[in-house]
Amino acid sequence: MWAPVFATRPRHAGLTLIELIVVVCIVALCSTLLFERLRFYQEAAEKATMEYTVAVVKSALQLRVAAMLLRGEGKDIASLARANPVEWLMEPPPGYRGEFRAPQPDVPRGSWYFDATRKELVYVPDLDGHLERLADGGKRLRFRVRVDEPKESDPERKRMTGMRVEPVVPYTWFYRQQG
Repeated sequence: MWAPVFATRPRHAGLTLIELIVVVCIVALCSTLLFERLRFYQEAAEKATMEYTVAVVKSALQLRVAAMLLRGEGKDIASLARANPVEWLMEPPPGYRGEFRAPQPDVPRGSWYFDATRKELVYVPDLDGHLERLADGGKRLRFRVRVDEPKESDPERKRMTGMRVEPVVPYTWFYRQQG
């Protein structure tokens, strides 16, 4: 008996070219979305690490002030505003590159340095896609030790009223203003 030719051929079990293209497009789309999400979380982790370092510097400042008060060196506390705050830490933060006198030294992204001219601790973000440009047009975050002086209306208070570490210019990273 005679059988048609198409009935004797085995059916192809693989993907057609169209099906393969669709699968590759879906995988590429999922990979892109996953990569974007990963970068978002990496940047959020970098911001958290930077804020943690600033919190450690604030704690070190409080400990330094307390130690100076205990030693009777209260009159010298204001000098801390001109000092490099990294010197108060047991070890420098990861990525610390040292002291510079240049206004914007060429340091790798993700680095800290102390601007000895301005007396500021500076962080150069690695991932800054969600960090708005600052007033100076850059994205270097600068922090300074501030001394709260007594008001002129209070002549009896000759000493400072407090110290803090704060951003020189408020910044917005992930749509939340800091400073």
